[in-house]
Amino acid sequence: MSEASDSAAIPQDIQQLMTSVAKSEGRLAPYGVSEHLAPRIEELSLVEPLAHFQEYGYAVIEDVAPPEDMDALREVIHRIADASAGPGKGELAPYLLGLDPAIDRIATAPKLLAFAEVSVGNGMRASQFLGSIKRQSAADAPDTGGAAGIHADQNWMPAPFPEHNCVVTFCVPCEGMTAEGGATRVIPGSHIHRRHPTPSESAGDSIAIEVDKGSVAVWDGSVWHGSGQRTIPGTRTVLHATYQRLYTQPIDDYTYLLQDDDYMSSAPEAMRGLLGADLFFGTATREHMVDLRKFGMSSLRSKL
Repeated sequence: MSEASDSAAIPQDIQQLMTSVAKSEGRLAPYGVSEHLAPRIEELSLVEPLAHFQEYGYAVIEDVAPPEDMDALREVIHRIADASAGPGKGELAPYLLGLDPAIDRIATAPKLLAFAEVSVGNGMRASQFLGSIKRQSAADAPDTGGAAGIHADQNWMPAPFPEHNCVVTFCVPCEGMTAEGGATRVIPGSHIHRRHPTPSESAGDSIAIEVDKGSVAVWDGSVWHGSGQRTIPGTRTVLHATYQRLYTQPIDDYTYLLQDDDYMSSAPEAMRGLLGADLFFGTATREHMVDLRKFGMSSLRSKL
């Protein structure tokens, strides 16, 4: 078989990935944009938020979804939180991926997927999709004046954290997010330390990430951040959507969705990648060797 026919047998999207790897010689720098992805980054107006993200460890991505999608997302989170049992009832809606089209639309939103690929690479996994509802603090609650529970999301990894970020979190506030409304607070630039904060550093100056309805806050796995206090009536309803580099273990196991033919037949195409359908992990058994096609695809995507 000729080289031309071999090339013709490779799908165009995979050829583009191979070209990107060849261009970077398999050494794409942290925050680097692969050749195949660069046009999408321009098209989706992500150049500026990515530059802010690299410098400060967090950013705001504008106009990710229309207001009606945020309203639908809010309804789903409140409905599932109200129906949950045990601790967090009415406050937390866990394990959301695949439960409602409103969740899946956000999980596969083009701006989020493109941004996440720059941060945690091609072939990223869906890690955790959790809804939270924050209400006004009690009148006698002490004013913390800052963030509570300052931490880095890569908190199960030893320091120093890898130069290539492994965890990226998108905070999707259904009603928007303000300082007095309990916005997430971040210590800008703390990601450069690539480690967990010390107790004294946890009390450092933090700023609120304020976000308009329809836009999304994002931070990387090394930046120090925590929860802000809500001092006004109403709710802050948020979807916490986390993605991980393909070689790390995700928090939530959504692989059961791959066995649900009815769900997969109507799910967004990008969902297959988020569920790890084409990764080789766990494909070697007593009966057969590792799936070499998936091994090849995983090796390719790990370099992007």
